[in-house]
Amino acid sequence: APAPRPAAGEPQSAPQTKPGEKSESRAVKRMEFVDAWVPRFFAVVDAELDGPTRRRLMVANGKACYSAFRPDQKPRAEPATRERIAAWVAQNGKARGYSMDGDTVLFEYVGSAETGQASPEGICLCPTVEAQTAKRMSPTYCWCSVGYVKEMHERAFGRAVNVDLTQSVLMGHPRCRFRITLA
Repeated sequence: APAPRPAAGEPQSAPQTKPGEKSESRAVKRMEFVDAWVPRFFAVVDAELDGPTRRRLMVANGKACYSAFRPDQKPRAEPATRERIAAWVAQNGKARGYSMDGDTVLFEYVGSAETGQASPEGICLCPTVEAQTAKRMSPTYCWCSVGYVKEMHERAFGRAVNVDLTQSVLMGHPRCRFRITLA
């Protein structure tokens, strides 16, 4: 017999599916599972690993994620100078979430890398955790963004950078923000 339908206003669950099935319904079921699994997994990571290890692991994952997303982007052949970076930020940066504070590049995610479209505030732009909230999701996950931003800018600038996370959606802020300094 079919499962009873939820009452009006109650969340609906995806219909029953079979593991390995390639359907929209199965994709919904997988995402429901992932949305519950990811916060639970990071609670375990936080309990089992020390802070420096968690950070190293997530930064490395972020760098690998960017590399998988943009395998064609090679590092800039000639290292960018601070002056050249500042000129680019002054000309193009504001619409893309960039500004300068002395020699420091400030970067804020204002658009989705996945779609290239402007993004709403308060939504993590990583598709893996976009449904998570600050109270439910460990901020350990945010170190992945540090690695992603580091890899992205090291390729763009053709030189090593240091990246500091200053705000994140999963820490209760409207957007993720970073300070980038040339190493």
